[in-house]
Amino acid sequence: MVEERNNSERFLKAFSAIEHEMARILKLKNHRRFFELIDKSARLNPVIERYRFDLKEYGELRNAIVHDRSGGEVIAEPNDNVVVQIEQIARLLLEPPKVAPLFLKEVFALSVDDPISRAIRELSRRSFTQVPVLENGKMIGLLTSNMIIKWMGLSLADSSLDIDNINLQDVVRKVGHENNYEVVPVNQSLFELPDMFYRWQQKGSKLEAVLITQNGDLSEPLLGIITNRDLPLVQRAMEEN
Repeated sequence: MVEERNNSERFLKAFSAIEHEMARILKLKNHRRFFELIDKSARLNPVIERYRFDLKEYGELRNAIVHDRSGGEVIAEPNDNVVVQIEQIARLLLEPPKVAPLFLKEVFALSVDDPISRAIRELSRRSFTQVPVLENGKMIGLLTSNMIIKWMGLSLADSSLDIDNINLQDVVRKVGHENNYEVVPVNQSLFELPDMFYRWQQKGSKLEAVLITQNGDLSEPLLGIITNRDLPLVQRAMEEN
């Protein structure tokens, strides 16, 4: 019969797992203070950054449990909530939720040979602001409502506007590609996604979509797509794990 661990044992096991994982992230061979590990690894790992202040509090508690012993006995026993919380952080750090299977779905895409009129109708009907464009089954870029408006403006200026006989390849040729997307593999951590969108905002740009393929290679078939409007779902998924 397996003996049930008490709260201090469960706490210390989760604490040790977090400490070792931070050292692994930083590729450290020598021992460093727990608080130093937090500050340094938080720059590299979104889970540590998210729970930075909680972890520092747990560091203080760990010192009380491990160092402040009286007669070899633990004098600070963590309550149930603390144990559950630190075990959750350890689990999220070691096995963070991935974009798969939550965001795996059939991706609606258009062909370079489709007329711009179809793109306008589909974007309006589906309430999309972007759509992948494929050539011979492989994605060559992301068509956005911004690009369509830009194309219409240029076409009106040179009297060449023709939404039925101009295809998407002609549109892209006229307005140019916009490198406004990122590609991630199916095992990408959900915790990385909000940071991706935020980094683009910091640069004064907008990340239109995060595209999912098996290995994060754009030459592979699209397995899913994540846009700004999916971020609340990302947030809920992170909080539920």
